[in-house]
Amino acid sequence: MRRVAHDSSATAMSSVQLDGGPIELAGAVELTELDEVIFSEEKIKIRHGNGYEHYEFVRPQVLTPSGSEESERTTLRWVGRTKIAE
Repeated sequence: MRRVAHDSSATAMSSVQLDGGPIELAGAVELTELDEVIFSEEKIKIRHGNGYEHYEFVRPQVLTPSGSEESERTTLRWVGRTKIAE
């Protein structure tokens, strides 16, 4: 796992759509503007308050009018939260 701020591949995925979770993180989000984001191939964890919000990648297929697939903003779905031990 790596922090977004220090990984060049994360910059390519900096703008994402978050579904679910805290209202402050819902919708279109720039990951590079958040304090701490940790990601793996399966999910990302975003530091929020006294814990981490966990999101998994969703890869919907979007068809153009011609029937070909079109790429869109990466979408992640909220799957849970863990608290930080004090």
